Amino acid sequence: MKEKKVSDINQEYSAMAKTLHWLTAIMILGQYLIGITLDYTEWKSLHFQVGYIIVILVLWRIIWRVTHVYPELDPQIKGHGRVLAHAGHHTLYLLMVLVLISGFLRLITKGEALNILGFNVAPLMDAMSKDERTPYKLAHEYLAHLFILLIALHVLAAFAHQFLSKIPCLSRMLPKSLAKYIEEKHD
Repeated sequence: MKEKKVSDINQEYSAMAKTLHWLTAIMILGQYLIGITLDYTEWKSLHFQVGYIIVILVLWRIIWRVTHVYPELDPQIKGHGRVLAHAGHHTLYLLMVLVLISGFLRLITKGEALNILGFNVAPLMDAMSKDERTPYKLAHEYLAHLFILLIALHVLAAFAHQFLSKIPCLSRMLPKSLAKYIEEKHD
């Protein structure tokens, strides 16, 4: 069953869409911070387990996204702005998936048994040499950096629309009480 059309719900996202958005965002930011410290900490196992949780969240989010109606872009966003917004959102989803796939490939090329959220899984392939694994490592790291950069641009765009252009993009993705507070304070 599809959600109500956005025009019927004041251009805002459903509670589930908001929850998945913010939970995924928090997990990805935390995962990135763990990832950039892996050379200095003993958090590799934590990084792997958080990665598996993110896979579940991303799959849930994608399924939710394709099975529910989402709000259209605000009509005040026109021309190139609309194209950039759509391209940005599609690229965010693409990078979300590519970072996960590259991380998984990096992991399985070691040829080791996996512990996936407490379940032991036999090696999925023979081990590759460190040199053979390097492209997977670099792909995962560079895609993660690119993803975080795009997330930062996404956040900046949401703030610019909300506070400079007075287009309530940010408000639509916040809990109602917080959205109302922001709109009252910045009218």
